[in-house]
Amino acid sequence: MGLLVLSCVVLALAIIKLVYAHFFSPLSHIPSASVLAPISRLLWEFPAEHRGQVTLALPKLHKKLGPLVRIGPKRLSFYDIDIYKQVHKPGSAFVKDPRVYSQFVQDGHPALFSITDPKEHALRRRHMGLLFNRSRVPFLSQMMLEEVLHFGELLRVLSTRNGLIDLIPTCRALEADIVSRFAFGNAIGAVDSLLSAGKELQIIRENDLQSSKMPLYTNFPSLVKTVQFLLSTFSNLTGRYRSSLESQIKFEEWANDQLKATLDPETAPGKSFLKVMAGARILEQCALSEAKEMLGPGTDTTSATLAHILWALSLNKPLQEGLVSDLAAAKWPTDMTALESIPTLMACVMEGIRWTGAAAAMLPRIVPPSGAVLGGIQVPGGTMVSSSPIWYLRDETAFPDPDRFRPSRWLGRNNKDLATLQNEHYVPFSKGASSCVGIHFAYLELYLSLSQILRRYCIEPSDISMVDIECEAILPPRREWVSAVPISPLRVHLSERDL
Repeated sequence: MGLLVLSCVVLALAIIKLVYAHFFSPLSHIPSASVLAPISRLLWEFPAEHRGQVTLALPKLHKKLGPLVRIGPKRLSFYDIDIYKQVHKPGSAFVKDPRVYSQFVQDGHPALFSITDPKEHALRRRHMGLLFNRSRVPFLSQMMLEEVLHFGELLRVLSTRNGLIDLIPTCRALEADIVSRFAFGNAIGAVDSLLSAGKELQIIRENDLQSSKMPLYTNFPSLVKTVQFLLSTFSNLTGRYRSSLESQIKFEEWANDQLKATLDPETAPGKSFLKVMAGARILEQCALSEAKEMLGPGTDTTSATLAHILWALSLNKPLQEGLVSDLAAAKWPTDMTALESIPTLMACVMEGIRWTGAAAAMLPRIVPPSGAVLGGIQVPGGTMVSSSPIWYLRDETAFPDPDRFRPSRWLGRNNKDLATLQNEHYVPFSKGASSCVGIHFAYLELYLSLSQILRRYCIEPSDISMVDIECEAILPPRREWVSAVPISPLRVHLSERDL
């Protein structure tokens, strides 16, 4: 009898909560992603996010329900370029949600991505601008070129050894070495690991796994910390380490060694992020956290973009050969200004960034205490609002047939209204004060990597029957967490180019 009464009480409370959420809460006038979404974010958003589907499902819901969709009791998703500009404009009162961004903090020292205080963020960004500003990035060309040439040797070995090359892990190894050499002064050895051992460096391979775990970190932070503490304690007591924990320990040791070497005048590398930043401008441990953060989502996004561009070019030989012809006519430049002045190269890179949409994170912000009007709808203060930049890169109005790799979108552009719309929706690095500080770094790396790979290799599809067929690549199926992860490998054949 008592159990029956308790069950009735629980059911009644659930019904009351459901009725309140749908009819009386401050957000009840906004359509919901599901009947259960207004009750708890764990009933719709978390399951979809955990499966890597939330940023794939929400654009479809927005198409049906409008620019604002409720995904939790006090959480809204928005899909509207004017709202996006309002939320992310310089000096915006919409601050980062600390409950989410705190999960990216390493060693108790927030990096630029995870800093939520606007003033602190602006100060850190000014310091980092010394190395990331457009005027400084061209000085990185020689360093990047050396790593790309080393990567070219990896491609030769893998072509001989395996025939087919999976572009995702190989491009990720290149990016990891470029970023680590820039950040720490020395490459982490991701390309060498593929060359010598034939497998990915574990700390790099686990980036996707860490990305997929972010929904757990943000929804159950206390539980995750407890589990991590218990596993770490067990490992310390038994001496038996899980492979992921062991690779993390090795990486921490390597990173700390790089910091020590940087601070020693006799062993310091010629130039690195750590050398410029540590001590002189920001605390040593803060500089170390920034350097380590660079090996996370930034590595996955740029490498995925390069992999997708190469795969798309393998399916369209006329496009590939046209790009090679233009690069050869320009005498294969390595200077940033010269590279970005080649229209076909610029178009392929911009379209690759748009098409791949690798940075899928929702970028949650908090509505200021006074509330805000978003898309003509009053939203109360304290509400969390979020939107993924990649939705705008796939907007069907701005980019017809958005799932097709079509560099011609960026050439000619005689339709001025469409060009304006495309420029507005091209937000792969976000906008405003929180836009990615590494935008010029990423462009230089993509220009340089793509041109130098094409200089040495002809790229052909894994299915030889498709050679010589002009084909617009269609975006492969994927899952989306902090970054997008293809479900299947992107494989190609490489052959030495006869120039």
